[in-house]
Amino acid sequence: GFPPVMDMPVGPDYVLGPDDTLAIHIWNVPDPKFNQSYITPVERDGTIFIPQVGSIPVAGSTFSQASRVLKARLGRLLKRFDMHVSMARLRTIKVYVVGEVIRPGAYEISSLATASHALYAACGPTKSGSLRHIRVVRDGKLVSELDFYRFLLLGDRSQDVRLQSGDTLLVPPIGPVAAIGGPVKRPAIYELKNQTSLTQLVKLAGGLAPTADRRRCQIFRVEAGIQRVIRDVNLMGLFDKTNSPKRNKRANKSGPIDPPIQDGDFIRIASVPTQIENAVFLAGAVRNPGPYEFRPGMRLKDLLTPEQMLIDSYLDRAELVRTHPVSYEVTVIPFSPSALFSGTEDNPPLRRLDRVLVGTQLKLSRTVNLVGEVKRSGTYTLQHGERLSSVLKRAGGFTPNAFPPGIVLVRESVKRKQQLELQRFLATERQQLAAESAAVAAGRAEVVAQGAAFNPEQQVLALRLSQLDAVVSRVELGRVVVQLESIAKLEGTEDDVRLEGGDHITIPQPPQTVSVIGAVKTPSNLVHRTGLSLEGYLQHAGGPTKDADRDETYVVRASGSTDSAYIGLKDIGPGDTIVVPTKIEAKTPQLLLWQSIASIVGSLALTAAGISVIATN
Repeated sequence: GFPPVMDMPVGPDYVLGPDDTLAIHIWNVPDPKFNQSYITPVERDGTIFIPQVGSIPVAGSTFSQASRVLKARLGRLLKRFDMHVSMARLRTIKVYVVGEVIRPGAYEISSLATASHALYAACGPTKSGSLRHIRVVRDGKLVSELDFYRFLLLGDRSQDVRLQSGDTLLVPPIGPVAAIGGPVKRPAIYELKNQTSLTQLVKLAGGLAPTADRRRCQIFRVEAGIQRVIRDVNLMGLFDKTNSPKRNKRANKSGPIDPPIQDGDFIRIASVPTQIENAVFLAGAVRNPGPYEFRPGMRLKDLLTPEQMLIDSYLDRAELVRTHPVSYEVTVIPFSPSALFSGTEDNPPLRRLDRVLVGTQLKLSRTVNLVGEVKRSGTYTLQHGERLSSVLKRAGGFTPNAFPPGIVLVRESVKRKQQLELQRFLATERQQLAAESAAVAAGRAEVVAQGAAFNPEQQVLALRLSQLDAVVSRVELGRVVVQLESIAKLEGTEDDVRLEGGDHITIPQPPQTVSVIGAVKTPSNLVHRTGLSLEGYLQHAGGPTKDADRDETYVVRASGSTDSAYIGLKDIGPGDTIVVPTKIEAKTPQLLLWQSIASIVGSLALTAAGISVIATN
C-alpha cells in the first residue's frame, strides 16, 4: 500500500486552495503592534485576511508565489520587517477513481496525494486492469499517463503526478500480456507496452538466472487465432557476460535474433543440465569423497593419493568404475591401492565420469532386539558367534513374570527364505489346480452341451483353492522354534542357537488360556486348568462338530512347535492351541446320482431289446 504521508514538507510548487491554512510570522518591526503571528485560512473566495493588511488573493498560486505576494503587500506598509510563511494545515481534495479498479468511486484524499495514493485508496487495479496505461484526466484533458511498472520495477516516480481537486484517475482494461517462466529472476505474467522484444521481456523479469540455458529458449504462440506454434530461439548472442541485453541485431538475412513478443505468448527458458560434465568421482572409505574436476591428462594417482586413505581403508583392492560416454556401458577395472602407491601397478589415465570406489576393512556391527520380560530390554550388539543364552545373560536374565517356554524368536533370513518357498509352493499348487480344472472342464464338455449346470469337480477345486489360501494365511513367517525352560538348561544344547543380525526376541508373560479352534461348536479361549485333558477342553468348547476329523487333531504348543502323536494322553499347557481340522468327504449329488442310474437303466434296456431281437430272428 501507499498511504499518503501527512507530515511531509510542502514544496514551493504546492498550489494553494480553499481550506488550506497559512502560518505567517512577522517580527523585527519598529511598530510593536505588527510583531505578531497569524494563522489564517484560505477562504472560499481564494483570499486570506491579515489584520491591518487586508485581504490578499492566494488561491491558485504556488506556495512560493504566495510568499512573494505577502512580502510585497507588507513592504507597502512597513519599511523594515522580517517574515516567515509556512503551511499550518492542509486541505483535502476530492478525486474520482474509475475503470478497472476494485472499489471505484469518489475519494477524499490529502492535497499532497499523487496518482499512486488515489490508486491505493481504491484498493488497486483488478486482475483485468492495466498497470501500464493509468491516466490522469483534468477538466476533460489528459494530464499524465502513468506506467506503474516504472515505479514498481525501477522506483521511478517521475510520472506520478500530484492530483488536484476534481481530477479523475482512469484505469483501462489490461493490454497485451505475455508470460515468462523458467530460470529468470521474476517469472510472471507481464503486460506489454508498445513493441516489446524478447530481451525487453527478460529484462522485465529481472534477467536470466545463472542456471538458464542460453542455447534453448522456446516461444509458445497462438498464431492468427488458428493454431498453436512453437519457436526456438538461441539466447547466446542476445546477452553479454553481465546478463545485460545487447542491441537488436540480425544473425542472418532470414530474420532477427531478438524476436518481437506478441499478445498471449509464453516464453519458457530451459535450465542447464544438473549433471556435472567435467567431473570424476571418489567414493568409499576416503577422507574427502565426492566429485572432482576432470583435467586433460589426469591419471588415477592424481585423484587417489595416500593422504586420502583412512585407517580402515582396504588397500588390497579397489575399483575403477568407467561409464562409456556413448553407449553408457559400465566397465569395472579392479586395482590395488597399495601397489598403485608403491609404483608396482600401472597408473591408468582417467576419463570423464570415472568413479573410484575404495572399500573398508571394518564389518558392520550386528544387533538384535530383545523385548518383553527381561530385566534390561533393548538393542544388543552381537559378538562373533554369540548365542541366545549369552544375550539373555547380558540382559540380566528373566523377570519373575517371564514365561520362557513361550519365547518368540523371529529371524529375517528365515522369513525371507520362507516367503520365497511359500511363493514357490503357492505357484506350484495353483498351477496344478488350474491344470486339473482345465482337464475337468474339457472332460465335461458334453455334459455342458446337454445343459447340465452342476459341476462337483469344479466346486471341489474351488474349495481346494480357498483351503490353500486359508492354510497360507495361518503361516507365521520367520519364527524359529526354540525349547527354553531356563538359561542354565539352555546352555550347551541344540536350542542355544547362534543369533544373527536383525533377530527379534520376545519373552512373554505366562499365558492363562488354551485356545480351541477349528471344527468345534464354540471356538474360544478357555482358562487353563491343571490336569484337564484334551477331551475335556473339547467338551468345554461344545464338542467337535459332525464334520470334525478327530483323527487329525493336533496341538500347537506355546513354543511354536506342533504335537500330533498321542495327544489325547499328553498334558495341555497354558498358551497351547488345539486345532480340530474339518473332514472333507466326497458326496454324490442326488440329481447327478439319478441321472447316472437312469443312464445305466437305459443302457440295460437297450441291451435287453437287442438280445430279444436276436432271439426272435
